[in-house]
Amino acid sequence: MTKKVGIIIGSSRTGSNTAKVARAIKRELENAGITDILVPDAKLYDIPFFNKGGVDFNQMTDYQNQVYNAMANSDIIFFLSPEYNWTMSAEILNLFHQFGSTQFATMWEGKTIAFAGVSAGRGGRIPAIDMSRVVSKLIGFFGFKTIVSPKIFESQLTPQVLEDNGDSKKNEAFDKGLKDFVLYHL
Repeated sequence: MTKKVGIIIGSSRTGSNTAKVARAIKRELENAGITDILVPDAKLYDIPFFNKGGVDFNQMTDYQNQVYNAMANSDIIFFLSPEYNWTMSAEILNLFHQFGSTQFATMWEGKTIAFAGVSAGRGGRIPAIDMSRVVSKLIGFFGFKTIVSPKIFESQLTPQVLEDNGDSKKNEAFDKGLKDFVLYHL
């Protein structure tokens, strides 16, 4: 069975380290023969915070549709977040809140979900763990039949190990860790 994969980037900043890691994961997936990979353009992020309203399933924006389609049409979903103040980004947490309902069940049902935290320094663990905790609660609360992976990835010192296009700068330990992380979920 051919796997379909979605990669959700939790930083809308142009040139973000999180986007570099997403490109590196995409490359590893392609190296493993996976070609059906959906990556919403995080620079278009426009999911409203709760005090500004919700996401209307019948009137989603281009970015909201990209996220919905990437998740609903994937068997495996990788969520990536930069480490902001020792936790996940507000953008990814807000995405979980806005799309975390039965109205959007097809985004969550029957998936394998994996998490990677990204840091320019020594970090990444806490956002991955925090994302896992929030999504596990969401999955459990709604009773979705989904696997939340126990294996996380910490992208530490990201600018030192990845080029802007996601290509490796040949750090053997990083490259092996990333490859193992991707292959584990396939």
